[in-house]
Amino acid sequence: MDQETVRTICYLARLEIDQNKSQKIQKDLEIIIELIGSLQSIDTTNVEPLFSPLEMTALKHEDVEKSDNKKEKFLENAAASNEDYFLVPRVVE
Repeated sequence: MDQETVRTICYLARLEIDQNKSQKIQKDLEIIIELIGSLQSIDTTNVEPLFSPLEMTALKHEDVEKSDNKKEKFLENAAASNEDYFLVPRVVE
């Protein structure tokens, strides 16, 4: 990693940095590249790939039909209603 690469990355990211920050960014990028290199050396031949980083299974519920029609109860509490609908003041003329 050299200063030219750091300047190119900052240009592509539309970042404006001074010389002190450029040197720190260069050191940080070198550390990141070393970490990635160490991850690539890990043997993963017997590891199954994950579909998600969270090792959780989806909760399954039995598909049960329930008919809790509380229309009458809701219409009773309405300020104004007819047999099937809430009645509200007209908004658009």
